[in-house]
Amino acid sequence: MQQKQTLTRTELQKATGAPVYVITYLRDCERLPIVQKSRGKGYPTRYHPDAVKVLKTHLQKAGKPE
Repeated sequence: MQQKQTLTRTELQKATGAPVYVITYLRDCERLPIVQKSRGKGYPTRYHPDAVKVLKTHLQKAGKPE
């Protein structure tokens, strides 16, 4: 099975169980790797698959189980 090249915010949520505000916080702090920024309303931000690792690490530090 081929790994996806990019992930949307919803796909990140499903993969990690992270709430939206955590993803938004890490994006605003420029800690999530972004492949393509949103071009405006209706166009999603495309995250690199390594963003899953960053989110899981952040959630572990916060004491949240996977």
